[in-house]
Amino acid sequence: MITEKEIARINELYHKSKEGGGLTAEEKNEQARLRRAYIDSVKANLGVYLKDIKNASETGAESGDAKAKAKKAMEKTDAELTNEERSVIEVSAANPEVSSHLHI
Repeated sequence: MITEKEIARINELYHKSKEGGGLTAEEKNEQARLRRAYIDSVKANLGVYLKDIKNASETGAESGDAKAKAKKAMEKTDAELTNEERSVIEVSAANPEVSSHLHI
């Protein structure tokens, strides 16, 4: 579970990156770590919520298919975000003056 303090730090780093000063490599890594924790927290909460949802028009077998589709979509999004985060870290390591393009 992500805390309010961590969310405030995510926002602080975002604003710092946009104010011209940019972020240091250490701050970019912290930002990526905090964003990953935030995304994981949101996904976990959503997963718990979706687990208990049942569509009244679906039979039991079809209901399982809907849950599988939702899980697959979440995994695909996670993989895309992971690739994007990797590219940000690689770019920032090569050029510390480049600010992050991810927004949360």
